[in-house]
Amino acid sequence: MRIQEEMFRRLSVGSKLRIIVGVFVAIVVCVFLLGMLRSEILAGVRAYVGGEGLWSKAEKRAVLSLNRYAASRADSDYRQYLAEIAVPVGDKDARLELQRSPPDMAAVQRGFVQGRNSPEDVGSMAMLFRRFGRVGYMARAIAIWTEGDGDIDQLRSLADGLHAEINSAHPDPQKISAITDQVAALDARVTPLEDEFSATLGQGARWINRVLSLVTLLGSGVLLLIGIGLSSAVLKQIRNSEEKYRNLINTANDAILVIDAQTRLILEANNKAVEILGIPEQQLIGKPESQFYSAQGEEAGAHPLTSSKAGRTRNRELKLLRAHGTPVSVEVSASATELNGRPAVLAIFRDVRDRLEAAAVLRRSEDRFSYLIQNLSDVITVVAVDGTMLYHSPSIARVAGYQPSDLLAKSFLAFVHPEDEPGVRAALERVTLNIGSAAPPEYRFRREDGSWVWLESVVNNLLNDVAVGGIVVTSRDVTGRRGLEEQVRQSQKMEAVGRLAGGIAHDFNNLLMVIQGYAEIVLQEESMTPAIRKSVETIVRTTESAASLTRQLLSFSRKHVFTPQVLDLNELVDHMSEMLLGVLRDEMEFEIKLHPDACCVNADPGQIEQVIMNLVVNARDAMPQGGKLTLETAHITRDAARVSRPTALPRGDYVMLAVTDTGIGMDADTQSRIFEPFFTTKNKDEGTGLGLSVVYNIARASGGHVRVSSEPGRGSTLQVFFPRVETPAKPRPAEAPVEALRTGRETILVAEDQPDLRWMICQFLQELGYSVLEAKDGGDAVALAEQYKGTIDVLLTDVVMPHIRGSEVARRLAPTRPEMKVIFMSGYTEGEFGAVPGAVPNENLESGTTLLQKPFELDSLALKIREALQARSRR
Repeated sequence: MRIQEEMFRRLSVGSKLRIIVGVFVAIVVCVFLLGMLRSEILAGVRAYVGGEGLWSKAEKRAVLSLNRYAASRADSDYRQYLAEIAVPVGDKDARLELQRSPPDMAAVQRGFVQGRNSPEDVGSMAMLFRRFGRVGYMARAIAIWTEGDGDIDQLRSLADGLHAEINSAHPDPQKISAITDQVAALDARVTPLEDEFSATLGQGARWINRVLSLVTLLGSGVLLLIGIGLSSAVLKQIRNSEEKYRNLINTANDAILVIDAQTRLILEANNKAVEILGIPEQQLIGKPESQFYSAQGEEAGAHPLTSSKAGRTRNRELKLLRAHGTPVSVEVSASATELNGRPAVLAIFRDVRDRLEAAAVLRRSEDRFSYLIQNLSDVITVVAVDGTMLYHSPSIARVAGYQPSDLLAKSFLAFVHPEDEPGVRAALERVTLNIGSAAPPEYRFRREDGSWVWLESVVNNLLNDVAVGGIVVTSRDVTGRRGLEEQVRQSQKMEAVGRLAGGIAHDFNNLLMVIQGYAEIVLQEESMTPAIRKSVETIVRTTESAASLTRQLLSFSRKHVFTPQVLDLNELVDHMSEMLLGVLRDEMEFEIKLHPDACCVNADPGQIEQVIMNLVVNARDAMPQGGKLTLETAHITRDAARVSRPTALPRGDYVMLAVTDTGIGMDADTQSRIFEPFFTTKNKDEGTGLGLSVVYNIARASGGHVRVSSEPGRGSTLQVFFPRVETPAKPRPAEAPVEALRTGRETILVAEDQPDLRWMICQFLQELGYSVLEAKDGGDAVALAEQYKGTIDVLLTDVVMPHIRGSEVARRLAPTRPEMKVIFMSGYTEGEFGAVPGAVPNENLESGTTLLQKPFELDSLALKIREALQARSRR
């Protein structure tokens, strides 16, 4: 005991005070925890008592619902019973789950809530069950609860029997009466258990309340006595020993040396001086002052600690040598004093190593920060509350072309685009009123040359920061990113329209094929009147226009089947010249300039014709008052030295196709959108907005490029550059007489899922003398071919059909009918045969197969059939 008292006496005052505070804190914590435990236990008991009331009411209501159900046999009464019996069942499920180790508290929560207990009481009920479930009153209450659960199980069993009997084919009234009697007896047996459960928990609650109150009182009293005793001891020791064992010199944070003014020997030193110099106090006393100065420093051979006249304090920085020779930087103040009647110097040293290190770190940080600011790609702007710009990082020159000094004292909002100014202003005001940050919507900032740069900014309120004193706006140039986002949106738009085009192309082309086919059949009638013939010819022209529109949709969506080949662009333009002249109005001048070296390109002839036609029609519509339209070709070579601007052509050889008009021209905004699908400056009845979009898509898909040059009122020039090829173009084949190739007596298997189109084709082929096998789809075609014992010379099949596609039909029939020729018909192949511009013609078609694009002329069908059959005979 004495040893413990001595140890306590030697503790510092601070340690003793901490012990006392700890004791009183322990008193408060103990009382608080015991109070919380008491409250939680009593809350759990109250919850259990309340739950017992809910359990009892639910059991009584369940019995009442069963009796009503036995009398009324109504399903609503039985459902009411199920709703009420779920309450004791939920309590049982929660109790069984709490008996597990560890329990699933989510299941416990669901069980108690199903028992209509408050979710806030579930924690207290679970704690009381787990901690005191095997103790005294709680154990007896749980035993009563378990017994009641057994009765509930019997009640559920009787209810199931009653429900089964009532819903049987022949309910027995006597049996139903017997079950209701058993239910009443079971209810009478449960009621005493409910009363006993409530009484037991009430007694347990009173007992726990008394025990916890006594424990709280005793614990608080003991701790309070200990605290009082310790406090008395500390106060006594403070009064008797602080002046004896502590003095000012040894409690100072600075090192203190007292030096003899004449001998320069150290007379006194405090603990801090011992710590800094690394020498024990006994060895330090009596040593000469000069021993602690560096021999090479400015302190060598001098007395730096000599005080000034009149005993004034002198402050300076110097370096002292520690015992092992390492220097330590200190700040010293020296003043004259006396010790035992002798003149002395009182020197107070302050260790400034941390301060000097912090200053060095600060200098490095400032240098690093300055370097980062100088090379930062983002722009940092400091704005006053009124929006005046106080600072700009040097990166503003790269982003907007200003020098930082050009913007000082000017309004930040004055440089924001008027359309974006409200959003930026709102963000600045929001940050000004509330400490934090905000991100305004992307906005435009005026460059020095008057153009606009898109910025993305984050605004931070640093008004209370002494070093900043303003609102910091950190901005990033997102002009390029927005351009890429616009390209992505455009790509997604074209993809969506492409999917729509592909989705309608198949059915639409089938309908056009039926209309066009029947119109061609009617035109062959010699007995029709001129008026009727003119009407039918109008139908044919209309279907051709509709088919052209579908091809344009599929072209820009890149879902059309292309057959690229080497062709002479000059020859193609010359071949189309008369047709193009018919497109123009009388008041327009048309000039064609063909360069002899333009030569050849690898592309689909139909697609190039469509490009030329679309460009000419577009130029014609741009000259409502007439003018001159020039169509020219040229050979263009681009080398690496000329590919510097972003809009320049990539390096290579090109054949240029250019259409120039002297029409109304276009501004920059219109030029940026002319290749968008469905964008048009014409009236809604004059154009679809697909022409130039198709041109752009065909050119890009063929490896080419499109450039536009225009000014409002000065006309436009659209140039299409196709990669030039050295392979010469094949000469155009001479057209054979159609009538000689129409008829035949071979057998043709026709597979087409569109009934009207199938009937028309079969009727046409039969009139030409062919034997026709008619199949309504791919599966029907395969079955018909397997049943037919004769020779099938040609398979004429649609590509896209339900169940089995045309290509699969051809594949299945090929092993058994190797000599059979295959002709595919389709308005949209869904990529079946590499429907991509620039693909090798028919590279996915097997030998002996041909593809006809719907809608096609019936004479073209007859010609293709004869060509296929003649190719077989030649082989």
